[in-house]
Amino acid sequence: MLLVYSHTFTNRLHYALELVFNRVLKTPFKCTTELEEFQNSNLPKLSYSMIESAVHIHPHTLLFEKGLTDRVPLAERNYQAFPKFFKNNSSDFLGYDLFAMVFYFATRYEEYQPNETDEHQRYRAENSLAYQYECLHTPFLNIAIRQFGDKLKSIFPTIQYGAREFQFLSTIDIDNAFAFAHKGPLRNAAGLVKDLLLLKIPEVRKRVKSNLNESYDPYNTYDLIHRLSKETQTALLYFILIGDYSAFDKNPRYTNKGFQSLIKRLANQYDIGLHPSYESYSKPEKIGIEKKRLEEIIGRKVTAARCHFLRLNNPITYRTFIENGITDDYTMIYASEVGFRTGLCTPFPWFDLEKECATNLMIHTSVVMEGTLRDYNKLSIEAAESLTLAMIDQAHRNGGNFISVFHNDSFAIGQEKWISLYRNLLMNAQKLLTKQVPS
Repeated sequence: MLLVYSHTFTNRLHYALELVFNRVLKTPFKCTTELEEFQNSNLPKLSYSMIESAVHIHPHTLLFEKGLTDRVPLAERNYQAFPKFFKNNSSDFLGYDLFAMVFYFATRYEEYQPNETDEHQRYRAENSLAYQYECLHTPFLNIAIRQFGDKLKSIFPTIQYGAREFQFLSTIDIDNAFAFAHKGPLRNAAGLVKDLLLLKIPEVRKRVKSNLNESYDPYNTYDLIHRLSKETQTALLYFILIGDYSAFDKNPRYTNKGFQSLIKRLANQYDIGLHPSYESYSKPEKIGIEKKRLEEIIGRKVTAARCHFLRLNNPITYRTFIENGITDDYTMIYASEVGFRTGLCTPFPWFDLEKECATNLMIHTSVVMEGTLRDYNKLSIEAAESLTLAMIDQAHRNGGNFISVFHNDSFAIGQEKWISLYRNLLMNAQKLLTKQVPS
């Protein structure tokens, strides 16, 4: 048990302490504002105040504030919470405020600042400090917390930390369940006319065959995904887009029997999550409607979600998740850059910055998406695989979770190199699962 002293304990401070000690280090702690109790205690202890002790961290004001403050650019304001990149000449335990750093990045405080967004109203990876300081490819908060824990234990050898465990999860987003099948007569007729006018005869043949028999549809790759999962004993989590048709929401109508049959078949074998539609970003009421549709089809509750196009309208989207019974979010990954967007490979609860409180919504940081590697970064398959395996190794070293994001259309004919990368990722993950996490 570690005793932590501060002149006051805010929701922000308690959240940061809970994340550091309970979520990552897995060791209990106790808070006190009583200086006499702190000074007389024989417990291992930490002073988060101006009161110096064997372990003393000079607090930044961030955890004692309310509301959002313009902190851009942070470096010019001497924000001492990013150890390698912000100099701190103080003589305290770390030379920087670990708890403020953890709070800042885990809550995505920087994403609430005035920033340029991309064409889909998404926070740009290039705006983030982790990208600017080239540490996005590492779970830098886990690393900093581990270093802190090691240093703390060197002073208090009796402190015990819980075992760290590596976990891997493969997630598949179904943005477009079929290329041609079950799209309805009007959409197929319009597509057929367009293909004929452009003389895309091979596409015409595929469209006709797919509508005669869905097994010929190019995006009907679920049997292949299943075989790869079975070969490597990998658990899958499918996120299904079931919103109304729009420019960026292309799945068959949710009432379509063929689409429903596919969803039921997948639900009989794997966990199913909601892929809230592109339109739900500006119309959050659609999230509840789409969740109910999916639950009625599969006959059970849906508690996981990842926003389509990664369009997260914070805090509205997350509050709507909570209101509709979503308990686990997997949206925390950039579209344009792979990596640990939150700095963590450990699931943690979302903190509502405007309401100044922690919630029960768990954030699972996704790490690699094939579309980012292939379409945004234009990486060769060799470079993409090297980067992917390096990051899964980072998650393993830090005893955390590695979550991959692929789409069913990436397993179609012509995508053999990406299928090979996926297979190698799964095989490597299984090896790491049997390998002890470094102490």
